[in-house]
Amino acid sequence: MPDERPLLLFVAPYFAPGYHGGVVQIYLGLLRQFKGFRVVVVADNWNVSPEIARAWDDMAGESFGFEMERLDAFEFHLPQKARSSLTKSCLLLPSLMRFFVRGGRQWKALCKKHAPSIIVCGGTYSAGWLMPANPSQSVLVNYVHGEELTMQVAPAFLQPLMRAYQRRSLRNADMNIAVSRYTADLIAQTSERVTVLPNFIDHDRFHVSGRREELRRRYGWCDKKVLLTVARLEPRKGIDQALRALARLKDRGDLQSDWRYVIAGKGTELGALRRLTGELGLEDVVEFLGFVADGDLPGCYEAADVFLQPNRNLNGDTEGFGVVFLEAAACGLPVIGGVAGGTGDAIDHGLNGFLVDGESVPEIADAIALLMSDDEMRRRFRLHGLEWASRFDVEKGRVGFARILTQLLQQNNRSRVVS
Repeated sequence: MPDERPLLLFVAPYFAPGYHGGVVQIYLGLLRQFKGFRVVVVADNWNVSPEIARAWDDMAGESFGFEMERLDAFEFHLPQKARSSLTKSCLLLPSLMRFFVRGGRQWKALCKKHAPSIIVCGGTYSAGWLMPANPSQSVLVNYVHGEELTMQVAPAFLQPLMRAYQRRSLRNADMNIAVSRYTADLIAQTSERVTVLPNFIDHDRFHVSGRREELRRRYGWCDKKVLLTVARLEPRKGIDQALRALARLKDRGDLQSDWRYVIAGKGTELGALRRLTGELGLEDVVEFLGFVADGDLPGCYEAADVFLQPNRNLNGDTEGFGVVFLEAAACGLPVIGGVAGGTGDAIDHGLNGFLVDGESVPEIADAIALLMSDDEMRRRFRLHGLEWASRFDVEKGRVGFARILTQLLQQNNRSRVVS
């Protein structure tokens, strides 16, 4: 029998298998076995080999219940083969024209092929320029995290054009979904059509397993009190500030001999963070764990004692929500996060953790010292954190997402009511 469910075309510029992190997990959580709709996810071929992409796309159909389509690229990338600035300048205009023409044709072909009832744009900066070509009968929804509205993106000369398309997509949307109150306030500067759907986590993955001592032995942390950061190693995460805070504690005699700061992740700042660790004399305190696979991440949280990410706003680049704080709390950790961006929706300040000024080394240092030194406070924060994180469940997110889409279809009379 033909599948008569309305078709959801979900545009995901940053998607598996080429990308990891919170955004990918949010979209997988929403779309996995999304019963009321036929789902087609549109990703791109950038940052992933064709063989790996094909294998992942085949797996997605079998395991997650959605179909995959791919464009060449959502974002324009400067030509790499040019050896001189003059050659790059000569190649720039034709490369740019090819990018927009080819991408526009691919998007129109996908829309014609699938005739979607609803298009969800999961990246208004990267994919907003495609949205004017949407079929007139399709409902448009933007799924907005926050940082894409403010951060500086290369190449800089394209930003005015891409921002104009982004604002147009926000204004023209039937609804804009914001992951936090912070993000909703940003959207409200452009469009009144906004609703908040908080981010969430999968509690089948992130929970206290009861294997803490086994996990601590595996990581070699049995005799350590572990302060943990899990993040892409990039400036906005504030890891350099965390290192400076630890150096401050060391200078004033408050850094205990059994403390270890574990930095898990990969990214552009790895070399700079290693150098800073040496300059601050923290080699015996800091451990660079490297990239942690998705399957190992819950155990890594559970084996630690306090989670730290003193995120900040750097030229508009900030946290739209901070899913890692919920993941850590669900695995039993008190948390310390930066007040910048939307982290106020992810941390219950004073009850399961602290919000600090990511620009203030003294404030970060005081929060670390308090939580790492006070066993009873960590116990209270741990218990409240478990309850707090339980409110942000993937099933609640999926139900809320389906409700928003269903109401939009009903209001626009463009499809039958989804049961």
